[in-house]
Amino acid sequence: MVPFKQLKISSGLILLVIILSSCQMGRSNYMSEEQREQLQVAYDSLESNYKMLLANYEGTTDTLPSDLQSLYSQMQRMHSDMDVSHRQMMAGNMGRHMEGNKMMRQGMGIHMQGHMTGEWYSQMMGMHEQMARMHQRMGQQNMARMNRRLSEEYGKMRKMIPDLDEPSEIPFNEEGDPALLNGENLFSQNCASCHGSNAEGIGNGFPPLVDSEWLTGDKSTPIRILLHGLQGEIEVQGQTYQGIMPSFKARLSAAEIASILNYLRAQNQGEYPAITQDDVMQVSKNYSERTRPWTASELQQTTDE
Repeated sequence: MVPFKQLKISSGLILLVIILSSCQMGRSNYMSEEQREQLQVAYDSLESNYKMLLANYEGTTDTLPSDLQSLYSQMQRMHSDMDVSHRQMMAGNMGRHMEGNKMMRQGMGIHMQGHMTGEWYSQMMGMHEQMARMHQRMGQQNMARMNRRLSEEYGKMRKMIPDLDEPSEIPFNEEGDPALLNGENLFSQNCASCHGSNAEGIGNGFPPLVDSEWLTGDKSTPIRILLHGLQGEIEVQGQTYQGIMPSFKARLSAAEIASILNYLRAQNQGEYPAITQDDVMQVSKNYSERTRPWTASELQQTTDE
C-alpha cells in the first residue's frame, strides 16, 4: 500500500502534469507550425514591399501635400508598433499585463495577442488604403498601387490569424476609473495617427472627431465603434469619408475606452454625460457575439438608450 503522504504528493504531481499539458496543448493548438510559417512568409513579403514603398517615398516627401506628409509619418510609426505586436504573437508572447498587474492565463494571453495583432493589421489596411486613394487623386498611379498592395497583404495576413471570427472579452478591472486616466494621452497614443493631434481629422482621408454627432449622441455609438470598428461610408460635418477603422477591443481596456471618449466629448461644444467603465462593459455585453465592424447605417438604426 502506498503511504498517504506519498499518494498525496503523487496525485499533486499528476494534477500539475495535466495542467501543464493542457496549457501546452492550448498554446500549440492556437497556431500550428505550418500556420506560423505561412504567416511569416506572408509577413516577409509584406516587409519587402514596405521597404520598396519607403524607397519610392525617399526624397519626395517634401513635395507631398501636408496631409499626405502627415499620414506618411504616422504610417511609419504605426508600422513599427504593428511589427512589435506581430513579433510578440509569433513568439507566443503573453501580450501585455492587465491593469492591476493581473496577468492573463497563458492560453488566453496568446489568444488576446492574436486579436491585438489582427487589429493592427486592420489599422494598417485602412492607412494604406487611404494613402492609395490620395495618390490616386493626385494621378500618382504607381504610389497608389504600392499602397493598395500593402493594404491587400495586410488583409490576407489577418485571415491567417486563428479565431479572429470568435468573440473576445474586453480587458476589465473592477477598480478601474476612467477619471484617473489621461484621456488626452490615450487619444494621442491610439487615435491621433489617423484623426490628427487635435482630433480635427486629416484631409479627406480621416474624419474629424470634434463637433461630430457620432461622438456626442447616444453613448453606445462611439463605444461600439471603438469596440468593433467601422467600415464603409460615413458622413461627418457634411463630408463623406470612406475607409476602415479597426476595433480597439483587444488593445484598450474598458476604462481606457471610456477615458478617450470622455476626452473627445469634452472637446465638442455642449455638455454631455460622462461615459463610465460600466457603460462600456454593458455595451460589450449587449453585442458580445459581434466580430465584424459596424456600418454607419447599422449604428443609426440601433441604440442602447
